Amino acid sequence: MSKIKKVRINDIRDATYDANLDTEYREAMAHSIMALGYVSDTPLNLCFGTPEQQKEIKEVEERPLNSNQISEIIHLMMYEMRNDFQYGRFKPVALKFLDISEKMRNMDQKQKEFNSGKEKPRCNIHEAGGSMIEIIGLASKTLKKNNMFDESREMIERATMSYSYDEALDVINEYVETIDRNQEEEEEEEFE
Repeated sequence: MSKIKKVRINDIRDATYDANLDTEYREAMAHSIMALGYVSDTPLNLCFGTPEQQKEIKEVEERPLNSNQISEIIHLMMYEMRNDFQYGRFKPVALKFLDISEKMRNMDQKQKEFNSGKEKPRCNIHEAGGSMIEIIGLASKTLKKNNMFDESREMIERATMSYSYDEALDVINEYVETIDRNQEEEEEEEFE
């Protein structure tokens, strides 16, 4: 069995440079890692911030990504840049990393079927402010907190391939129970 090269955020960034893509692609990557909760602030702020912040960004950029993380980052980048004039040059880069992700998943035998019998975790999507990338990121974090890593990857893949906000929201609702602030407050009052 051949060994697959470890992928880091720096590798994805370097691939966007190698494909001569504009800065917007690196910004989309930064937005993706922020939405997914991999960093506490923008990578630029962390690079020029305190020594602790600089350490955080360095650790995140150098840590090998697992198959789910690669897939999530690339799919969010694809979603954000799907209407960009350079998307045709980005697509082979994206497909390369998605292929690596799939090979890693197969090699580690971590792919499992979604267990529809599992109780869906609750997620207050209104904390995301209405941006679909933020909603996807919040739902992903909720799934991961509940040890549903494969489900998080699958949800991101499906939601980012949808063509409308409502369609993406329908996909998210298959994985998490979306609630709004008012519903949550009413339920808390019932228990008091």
